[in-house]
Order: sequence, then C-alpha cells, then structure tokens
Amino acid sequence: MASPTLTTLRRFFAWFSFDPVRYLQRGDNENGFRDKLDRFLVSQNKDPATWPHAYLLSVPRFLWWERNVVSFWYLYSESHELSAMIMEINNSFDEKRNVLFELQPESDKPVDETDDSTKKPKYLDKKKNVLSLPSFSSGKFYKGVWKKDIFASPFEKVEGSISTRFADPLNASLSKSTAFMARVASVGLTGKSKMVTTINYRESPIDPTNVSTIHLAKSIFLWTFPGTLTTPRIIFQALKIQNHQGLMQMMDRPMIRPGSIARHPTAIERELEPFWRAFMSQCVDNFPHPLELTYIPSASISNEHVCLLSPSARIESNETTQRLTVEAVDPGFYSRVVNCADLWEGISHEQQQEGSCADTTSSPLAVSDALLLHTLITTFQKKILPAPVRSFLSLGNVLAVCRGSEAQMDSFVLSSTPPFVHSRYTECVIKMALASRFSVSSQPLLWVYGVLARYMLLEMVTSICFMWGVVTAYAPIASIILYLTMWNIGYVVVGGQLFPSTI
Repeated sequence: MASPTLTTLRRFFAWFSFDPVRYLQRGDNENGFRDKLDRFLVSQNKDPATWPHAYLLSVPRFLWWERNVVSFWYLYSESHELSAMIMEINNSFDEKRNVLFELQPESDKPVDETDDSTKKPKYLDKKKNVLSLPSFSSGKFYKGVWKKDIFASPFEKVEGSISTRFADPLNASLSKSTAFMARVASVGLTGKSKMVTTINYRESPIDPTNVSTIHLAKSIFLWTFPGTLTTPRIIFQALKIQNHQGLMQMMDRPMIRPGSIARHPTAIERELEPFWRAFMSQCVDNFPHPLELTYIPSASISNEHVCLLSPSARIESNETTQRLTVEAVDPGFYSRVVNCADLWEGISHEQQQEGSCADTTSSPLAVSDALLLHTLITTFQKKILPAPVRSFLSLGNVLAVCRGSEAQMDSFVLSSTPPFVHSRYTECVIKMALASRFSVSSQPLLWVYGVLARYMLLEMVTSICFMWGVVTAYAPIASIILYLTMWNIGYVVVGGQLFPSTI
C-alpha cells in the first residue's frame, strides 16, 4: 500500500498536470485525444483507420502553466509499426501548425532483440481502461521530410524543409542501447542543414505509479520548474546570438500561412466574425451568376468550412458554376475591415502580400480568385442601403464620430442584419475606437481606465456626501447606489436612442 505522502503527491500531480506520454487505442476517447486525432486526419484527406494506434509525447502542464514548443503524435499501423507522425508546432507568437508526414524505416540498421515479455499487451491501470500495445519496429530509426510553412525561429525564413529522424519510443531496447531519441534539422533551399535540434534520453523511462515519494517529487520538479524559465531563456539566448555573438539577425514575425492556426483571437474579433460571415452570405445571395463560395474563418476562431451558393447555383449546379475560396488567415482582419470607408479597398489591401523579410508570400486574407472576388464584392456594394438616420444619436452618427470617419460596414449592419445584433456591433466598434485613441489599441488597458474612472466617480460622490452632511457610515453605500443608478439611467437613455427596438 502506498504511503499517505506518496498518495497525496500522486493526486496533486494528476490534478495539476497530464501524463506527458500516453498510448491510446482506437475507441479510447480519454481527454478527447483520439477524437482530435481523427478529425485532423480527415481534414488532411487521410483515413483514420490507416493508423488505428497512436502515442502522444508532450510536455506536462503544471499549475496551469504550459510552455509546449512541440508535441509528437507517433502513428502506428495495424501491424503495430511506426509509419507516420504528426508534429504540433507552437512558436513564441502563440501560433500553431500541425504537420502530418509519413516515416520510412532505416532498414540497414536492425533493431536489437528484446525480451518477449515486452511484446505482450498490458493494462496500465487497475481498472483496465488503458491498454498498452507492443510495437514491432522494422528499423532502428525512421526518417521523414516535410515542408516548412511556419515561422518557428526568429532567425530563419519560412522556406525550405524539415528533415526528421526518430526512434520508436515504444521500443524498450532503444532507451538502453542509445541516448538518441529524435533529431530535427532545418534544411535550406540549397539543401544544406541550417539548424539541428536533438532530443536525447537522460535516464530510463519511469512509471509514476511505481516509484518512491522522493523520486516522484524530483520528477515533478524537473518536469515543471524548468518549463517556467523557457521563455526567458529563449529571449536571453536570442539576444546573445544577435547582439553579443553577432552571428545572426532576428526578423520580424510575418503573417502566418493558410493551414496554420493564428494567435488566440480577442473577444472583439470573435464578436465581429459573424458580421463578416453575414456580409459574405449577402454578397453570394445577390450574385446573378452561378457561384459556389467556400468561406474559411480564422482557424483560431472556428474549424468549419462554410459553403455558400448563389440562387442560380442552387437551382442547377454544373460545370459553369464558378468556385471561389476565401480564407481569413489573421483574426485581426475582422477588426480592420469594419473600419474601412470602402469595403473593397480594405479587402483588396488585406489580400496584398506583406513582403516580410521572413516570408514574402503571406497575407491576412487568402483568396483563390481575386478578380472573381472583386466582381462579387462590387456587385453587392451597389445594393447596400445607407444607414437610416432617426436622430443625432443614431448608430451611424455615433460610430462615425467615435471612429473619426464613416465605414461601409456600418451601413451594411444597420440595413441588412437583425436589430438585436446592432448593439453588439456598436459596442465592439466603440471599444476599438476608444482603445485606438486612449490606450494604444490595448483592450486590457482600456478596461483599467474604466475601473479607475469608476473609482474616481465613487470618490467624488463620497466627497459630495461629506459636504452635504450625510452620515459618514452610509456614505460608501450611498455612493455605490447612486453610481449604479446613474449608470443604468445613462444606458437606458443612450440605448433608447440608438436601439429603440431592444429597450
């Protein structure tokens, strides 16, 4: 029986982290790992049944802290041989790309013989929920190559390929016969290696359920504490390479390429995405010719692909139907397009390649046929009705004053969307305008300003209460009640002018 201390440590470790290596069978949906894997394989036009077994190698999360540069998905065939891999690459800019590539064994280096006991399936838990299956390696190492499409290092351009060489982690003999586990090399356009990363074994694998309390505590510390220093170490080494050693120069981050997952979107970008989707839908609905448009939202917001058909294409789809794909690669596109005075000019600007030193081909909006998109947008632009004006405090006037100029998206929202969504759109635009003018486009800093403003208002009300001779004990309560009352009255008055149908 385990000691109380060991039991507590195990529970603590299980609560604040996850097992860094997990071998999953098909049908085992623990933590959704298998579902996630199958969805990605289908998105890559691959049959998940080709790789019925998978093994995940990752970095543990501890106290909600996680700095995971890369995760490895080892994919095994029906015969239990390593045949493919997925690398989840995360750079320092909160961007991600999943890469699937097949592996080929190095047949000239045979695998060491192992005990037959290691080739038998066994359960990893007492409840027999997780079954570990053996692997049968035909080579000591496996090689694979994939095209580099992500800005993984500030010293390297987004070009060339990545050459990989892996050992089978489920082959118990490799951890004893060699210290080498994986090698990843960045290969330039000339075919020469530029950067090489090597992962080595430091000690034999351990089972956290069958170790001593001291060993478990040591493992938790070695797995977690160094991870909190990863980012400072990266910054220190990058500055050292550039400034002290003068070997290479860092490049600015380029726009990500289609197929990658951009940074986490802000709350405003999430709120504005449905308005752009509605705009694209209205454009297709008003297009006179057969058209099939595939709209792909930013991958950090949604994974769905929206198929839109024009009225003539719905009646009869044939070879004359034109096809167009529009992908918003950068989530910041949604917040920029709502401020464009002319929608097509803004959309055209978003399609332009940035010409970054690190990647000269990337752009915030990826379009398969720019000429067809121009025809689609300009056709609908002529049909957008001007924003209705009921009073000085109308939606169009307020947004134009806050932004400093009029925007065509405002007219579209007011004339072509349901009234109950106008308040949400207005709030997003006003927040962006205030942040741009007063908080360097930082929404968190704008929130801090709001808290300070409310605090100053409460202090002012409290001072007035003292001047009027209100009892000191009730002054804070009175100021809060008065503040909330004034806030609600102001909201009702302004909201009643802007959105009379929602008040």
